[in-house]
Amino acid sequence: MTKPFPTSNEPQRQVGFLPARAKLAIASLDNPKLQVRAQYNPKELQIDKSIPWGEHKARDNRPGHERRDARPSRQADLELTGAPARSMTIELLFDGYEEAMSVEPDVRRLEELSSVQDPEASDPDLRRPHHCIVTWGAGHDGMRPFRCVIESLSVKYTMWDRHGTPLRAICTVKVKEAQVMSPRGLVSIELQELKRTRRRDSANPDAGDGPDE
Repeated sequence: MTKPFPTSNEPQRQVGFLPARAKLAIASLDNPKLQVRAQYNPKELQIDKSIPWGEHKARDNRPGHERRDARPSRQADLELTGAPARSMTIELLFDGYEEAMSVEPDVRRLEELSSVQDPEASDPDLRRPHHCIVTWGAGHDGMRPFRCVIESLSVKYTMWDRHGTPLRAICTVKVKEAQVMSPRGLVSIELQELKRTRRRDSANPDAGDGPDE
């Protein structure tokens, strides 16, 4: 017989969290075999999105002449000076104390993900760090996959055995969103759209001009 839920007058028992079935993972999109799966999921994730707004400086058509606002007290207009980008910081704990296993293999994989693939390669796509993806959960209710590059990696070792084998480490990984990679760096979706718009404008320079007077 199923036990009914407690009413408001009955004491409610505290229930602990069940172990997570889905583990956070960081994997390479350039080499699918290279990935790191969290031993323990992080207790929290913070995703920051920066939108680069700047003050719009209106200028006269004549070179070297800046147009002055007739009403200096008016708030200056803003313009988008770059493509919006998201960043995320992930803290991962690796613990091999109970099994007496080294955590160094996981740390090395993170270091490989954040390192240049092949500095001496002729292919420019190999002369950059890995294009990565962060996943956690699946389906519509899971977190959206986060395509990114690793901006920084910090490793703190906190436990060793008597032979000097690292048994516990905390790795802090900071990633920056990158939807598409180019030989010169990352390209976001917004930046791709901006480039497409500029190409259309350059192909039709008279599209926005009015009739001649």
